[in-house]
Amino acid sequence: MKKIKDSIIVIGESITEYYYFNSLKDKYRQLNIKPTYPKHSTGLDYLEQEIDKAVDAGYSLIICVVDMDNKKKGKEKQEYESFKRRMEGVQTIKKSDLKYEIRFIENERCLEVFFLFYFAYTSRCFQNQPELIEQLNKNCYYEKTEKFFRTHPLHQYFEGTGGDFKKALRNAAKSMKEKEETGRDYTYSQMAELFEALGIKAE
Repeated sequence: MKKIKDSIIVIGESITEYYYFNSLKDKYRQLNIKPTYPKHSTGLDYLEQEIDKAVDAGYSLIICVVDMDNKKKGKEKQEYESFKRRMEGVQTIKKSDLKYEIRFIENERCLEVFFLFYFAYTSRCFQNQPELIEQLNKNCYYEKTEKFFRTHPLHQYFEGTGGDFKKALRNAAKSMKEKEETGRDYTYSQMAELFEALGIKAE
């Protein structure tokens, strides 16, 4: 196993994360990130497999970007919370003194809430992912399809249709502040924390 100093991998649950982070790399070339490309249906088993691969590759920071819309109740919630407790934090590779860190970045209902924050802040409770995407479409046309992602580099597309990345960061931070203050469990994004770890702040 090789050790890569201060290297970051972003593991997403769907191709949305892959295409979004790839679009950012064109502008922020200093970002040393490697988004993964999920080829099949995903879940906690997929995340664990990708985490293991990242550890073997020697990444020092492993960031898992997760959608919370299917982890809010019942068995799925219990399994996710148990998985997160087991995996998150600073870990030491067995039989060595090499350390790495795993962080979970949550979006509720899904990453599209951060895309919406490019345009405006909201604390509205969306009942499902299509309802959130419908709201995003009031600001810019958006399809959650690979064809759309391939022809519309997401970061550039949002900014080119009136969105603002730094606004999205501020809105994401605001959503987390309100979440902590009010205890609400909907319409929030931890993406500002992710980008801060990558050296990018809202101001």
